[in-house]
Amino acid sequence: MSAETPKQYHPVHVALHWVIALFVISFLVMGSFVMSPMPNDQELIPLGIHSMLGPILAVLILIRLATRFFFKRPAPADAGHPLLNLAGRAVHVLLYVGVFVLLFSGASLSRAYGLPDILAGKGAMPADLFVYPQRFAHGILSNLMMALVALHVGAALYHQFIRKDNLLARMWFGKK
Repeated sequence: MSAETPKQYHPVHVALHWVIALFVISFLVMGSFVMSPMPNDQELIPLGIHSMLGPILAVLILIRLATRFFFKRPAPADAGHPLLNLAGRAVHVLLYVGVFVLLFSGASLSRAYGLPDILAGKGAMPADLFVYPQRFAHGILSNLMMALVALHVGAALYHQFIRKDNLLARMWFGKK
């Protein structure tokens, strides 16, 4: 491994980034669809998928975090101002923390209303999930995650089209 700082992320990081991004976005979309105030039995399959894929997402993120110790990373991007640089670092940390908090709140919610039993055919969906405090927390956290994802995407576009520093190439496959 060269001592110089790479210009791109390692392909393992790139692959994990985009797979995790697809998971997070699909979770947010699926969650918006299935977690309406009045759930119904037609939502059971997507809700089951939504809840069962959570542990896979957790493992992917843990792998991504662990691989940070094995592969060199590019220097942090310069957003042009120290406060923007700090905001960028904060958003990255909050994306990781936010996903784990969402996974925990979702698991807590599914246990509270008995989703495993419902999926096994041993119960029915409650008339209103908002009677569970975990549903309120999960909803607020989901909205915060949507905002963080929007900030992350917006910052990437800012770098690409305003700063014109070709930041997106760092998180894509290609020549080093």
